[in-house]
Amino acid sequence: MKTKSKPVTINAEQKLFVIPEGGGYSCLGFDVCENRTVALARELAALGIDIPQPAPHGTLERYEQYRALCRIASEQNTKTGWRSKSELTPELIGLENRRVEVRHRWDSGTEETVRFWVGKSTGHIPCHLQIARRNCLGGAAVCLGTILSVRVVRSERR
Repeated sequence: MKTKSKPVTINAEQKLFVIPEGGGYSCLGFDVCENRTVALARELAALGIDIPQPAPHGTLERYEQYRALCRIASEQNTKTGWRSKSELTPELIGLENRRVEVRHRWDSGTEETVRFWVGKSTGHIPCHLQIARRNCLGGAAVCLGTILSVRVVRSERR
Protein backbone atom coordinates (compact mmCIF):
# COMPACT_ATOMS: atom_id res chain seq x y z
CA MET A 1 0.00 0.00 0.00
CA LYS A 2 1.40 3.37 -1.02
CA THR A 3 1.55 6.09 1.57
CA LYS A 4 0.61 9.56 0.53
CA SER A 5 3.68 11.75 0.13
CA LYS A 6 3.97 14.94 2.13
CA PRO A 7 3.36 18.15 0.18
CA VAL A 8 5.99 20.76 -0.60
CA THR A 9 5.63 23.69 1.78
CA ILE A 10 7.01 27.22 1.99
CA ASN A 11 9.25 28.76 4.63
CA ALA A 12 8.49 32.43 3.86
CA GLU A 13 10.92 33.79 6.46
CA GLN A 14 13.92 32.07 4.86
CA LYS A 15 12.46 32.25 1.32
CA LEU A 16 12.62 28.48 0.77
CA PHE A 17 10.56 25.71 -0.69
CA VAL A 18 10.70 22.80 1.80
CA ILE A 19 10.61 19.54 -0.12
CA PRO A 20 10.01 16.17 1.59
CA GLU A 21 12.68 13.68 0.48
CA GLY A 22 12.88 10.14 1.86
CA GLY A 23 12.75 10.43 5.63
CA GLY A 24 13.83 14.08 5.69
CA TYR A 25 13.64 17.31 3.76
CA SER A 26 15.49 19.23 1.09
CA CYS A 27 15.23 22.96 0.46
CA LEU A 28 15.30 25.11 -2.65
CA GLY A 29 15.58 28.86 -2.37
CA PHE A 30 12.98 31.01 -4.12
CA ASP A 31 15.65 32.87 -6.12
CA VAL A 32 17.49 29.69 -7.15
CA CYS A 33 14.19 28.15 -8.26
CA GLU A 34 13.33 31.30 -10.19
CA ASN A 35 16.71 31.44 -11.96
CA ARG A 36 16.48 27.76 -12.91
CA THR A 37 12.88 28.12 -14.08
CA VAL A 38 13.60 31.14 -16.28
CA ALA A 39 16.72 29.59 -17.84
CA LEU A 40 15.06 26.24 -18.53
CA ALA A 41 11.90 27.89 -19.90
CA ARG A 42 14.05 29.99 -22.27
CA GLU A 43 15.82 26.89 -23.60
CA LEU A 44 12.61 24.91 -24.05
CA ALA A 45 10.87 27.85 -25.76
CA ALA A 46 13.81 28.05 -28.20
CA LEU A 47 13.01 24.43 -29.12
CA GLY A 48 9.45 25.49 -29.98
CA ILE A 49 7.84 24.15 -26.81
CA ASP A 50 4.96 26.22 -25.44
CA ILE A 51 5.72 27.60 -21.99
CA PRO A 52 2.90 28.83 -19.71
CA GLN A 53 2.84 32.36 -18.32
CA PRO A 54 4.90 32.48 -15.13
CA ALA A 55 3.21 32.17 -11.77
CA PRO A 56 4.30 34.66 -9.08
CA HIS A 57 7.83 34.29 -7.68
CA GLY A 58 8.05 32.33 -4.42
CA THR A 59 4.71 30.57 -4.75
CA LEU A 60 3.94 26.86 -4.78
CA GLU A 61 2.51 27.37 -8.27
CA ARG A 62 5.91 28.66 -9.45
CA TYR A 63 7.67 25.67 -7.89
CA GLU A 64 5.23 23.35 -9.68
CA GLN A 65 5.99 25.16 -12.97
CA TYR A 66 9.67 24.45 -12.39
CA ARG A 67 8.95 20.76 -11.78
CA ALA A 68 6.77 20.64 -14.92
CA LEU A 69 9.59 22.17 -16.99
CA CYS A 70 11.97 19.54 -15.59
CA ARG A 71 9.56 16.81 -16.72
CA ILE A 72 9.32 18.36 -20.19
CA ALA A 73 13.13 18.51 -20.36
CA SER A 74 13.29 14.83 -19.39
CA GLU A 75 10.80 13.92 -22.13
CA GLN A 76 12.77 15.96 -24.67
CA ASN A 77 15.95 14.15 -23.63
CA THR A 78 14.27 10.74 -23.99
CA LYS A 79 12.92 11.60 -27.46
CA THR A 80 15.95 13.36 -28.95
CA GLY A 81 18.96 13.07 -26.62
CA TRP A 82 18.83 16.85 -26.00
CA ARG A 83 20.54 18.06 -22.81
CA SER A 84 19.94 21.40 -21.16
CA LYS A 85 22.72 23.92 -20.62
CA SER A 86 20.59 25.96 -18.20
CA GLU A 87 22.45 24.90 -15.04
CA LEU A 88 25.96 24.95 -16.47
CA THR A 89 28.24 27.80 -15.39
CA PRO A 90 28.67 29.79 -18.65
CA GLU A 91 32.29 30.76 -17.90
CA LEU A 92 33.23 27.07 -17.49
CA ILE A 93 31.60 25.66 -20.64
CA GLY A 94 34.36 24.04 -22.69
CA LEU A 95 36.74 23.84 -19.72
CA GLU A 96 35.62 20.38 -18.56
CA ASN A 97 38.55 18.16 -17.47
CA ARG A 98 40.78 21.18 -16.94
CA ARG A 99 42.12 22.57 -13.68
CA VAL A 100 41.09 26.20 -13.31
CA GLU A 101 41.66 29.08 -10.97
CA VAL A 102 38.51 31.12 -10.51
CA ARG A 103 38.39 34.53 -8.87
CA HIS A 104 34.86 35.43 -7.79
CA ARG A 105 32.89 37.75 -5.54
CA TRP A 106 30.12 36.68 -3.18
CA ASP A 107 27.01 38.85 -2.74
CA SER A 108 28.53 40.04 0.56
CA GLY A 109 31.37 41.67 -1.43
CA THR A 110 34.00 39.17 -0.25
CA GLU A 111 36.34 38.07 -3.03
CA GLU A 112 37.83 34.59 -3.16
CA THR A 113 40.12 32.60 -5.44
CA VAL A 114 39.58 28.84 -5.75
CA ARG A 115 41.26 26.12 -7.81
CA PHE A 116 39.53 22.95 -8.95
CA TRP A 117 39.11 20.49 -11.78
CA VAL A 118 36.00 21.23 -13.83
CA GLY A 119 33.66 18.27 -14.10
CA LYS A 120 30.14 17.93 -15.45
CA SER A 121 27.31 15.87 -14.02
CA THR A 122 25.28 13.44 -16.09
CA GLY A 123 21.59 13.58 -16.86
CA HIS A 124 19.37 15.80 -18.93
CA ILE A 125 20.02 18.96 -16.85
CA PRO A 126 23.73 18.72 -16.00
CA CYS A 127 25.70 21.16 -13.87
CA HIS A 128 29.41 21.80 -13.55
CA LEU A 129 31.21 20.05 -10.71
CA GLN A 130 34.01 21.41 -8.55
CA ILE A 131 36.43 18.47 -8.23
CA ALA A 132 39.15 18.96 -5.63
CA ARG A 133 41.91 16.64 -6.91
CA ARG A 134 42.51 14.80 -10.14
CA ASN A 135 42.11 11.41 -8.42
CA CYS A 136 38.63 12.30 -7.10
CA LEU A 137 35.66 10.68 -8.81
CA GLY A 138 33.19 13.46 -8.14
CA GLY A 139 32.56 16.73 -6.40
CA ALA A 140 30.03 19.33 -5.40
CA ALA A 141 28.08 21.44 -7.85
CA VAL A 142 29.92 24.64 -8.73
CA CYS A 143 28.44 27.37 -6.56
CA LEU A 144 30.26 30.67 -6.93
CA GLY A 145 29.29 34.29 -6.72
CA THR A 146 29.96 36.66 -9.59
CA ILE A 147 32.90 35.25 -11.55
CA LEU A 148 35.58 37.87 -12.10
CA SER A 149 38.16 35.74 -13.93
CA VAL A 150 38.92 32.17 -14.96
CA ARG A 151 42.42 30.94 -15.72
CA VAL A 152 43.29 27.44 -16.92
CA VAL A 153 46.04 26.03 -14.68
CA ARG A 154 46.34 22.55 -16.24
CA SER A 155 44.96 21.29 -19.50
CA GLU A 156 44.15 17.66 -18.81
CA ARG A 157 43.21 15.34 -16.03
CA ARG A 158 45.21 12.10 -15.99
